[in-house]
Amino acid sequence: MSIVKEFLYRVKVTENEIDFNNHLNNFYYVKWMQDSGIEHSKANGVTLETYEKLGATWFAKSHHIEYKAPAFLGDEIAVKTWISEIGKIKSIRKYEFYRISDDKLLATAETVWVFVDMKSGRPTPIKDEIKSKFLIS
Repeated sequence: MSIVKEFLYRVKVTENEIDFNNHLNNFYYVKWMQDSGIEHSKANGVTLETYEKLGATWFAKSHHIEYKAPAFLGDEIAVKTWISEIGKIKSIRKYEFYRISDDKLLATAETVWVFVDMKSGRPTPIKDEIKSKFLIS
């Protein structure tokens, strides 16, 4: 299995996702950040079962989003995501959101994730088998 360094996740803005201002509600950017990360992990063979076996998982430490342009009802959105950095206990995942019809950059974002032991809830070193699934040497 080859490593998928950059992953593309596609979504379409639905009526339920539109806010009072008639554009995509900010909540969905964070949701799609999480969803795209999960799908990227799966594409690299790292599933929820993998984390259960390791007894560790990811907790979000922070999210940062910079909005460039709004998304509207019916827009098809491409979320590009990748791991930009992996340290001892945390990683940084980056995201770019594009409207597919005109390739307009809608937002850039990043999440700092901390690897945490499921039983203790304390940070734990990221296993090499996880690191190796995302980094190309």
